[in-house]
Amino acid sequence: MNGIDILQPDEGLGYDFETTYTEDSTRVQSGVLHASAMFTVESYSYEATDVSKEDAKTILQIIAPGKPFMLHYFSPYHGEWRDARFYVGKGSLQIGRLNTENERFDYLSFNMIAVDPITKG
Repeated sequence: MNGIDILQPDEGLGYDFETTYTEDSTRVQSGVLHASAMFTVESYSYEATDVSKEDAKTILQIIAPGKPFMLHYFSPYHGEWRDARFYVGKGSLQIGRLNTENERFDYLSFNMIAVDPITKG
């Protein structure tokens, strides 16, 4: 992220994609879809457990402002490693242990959504 190596997720990244359709898209009574695709975006889910305060701080300072950041990732759609802009709209962090100089978080999770679509129309 932004040229900074971050704590890697526990089991890799979850991959999702979502296509947005025009407002007039619908299904007729026979069940057939009449839709016009506008675009499709990729998204990745990140989850790490037993996160140190330093790792949490590094990641949160990149994603929490809600501004796009650069991510180096493997795109199954493109079949290659890429660099692209992503953003995070919501994440969660479970506080685990708060001891002086030994703070740990049970987990940190969030979804990273691509700024630019992988398909248009």
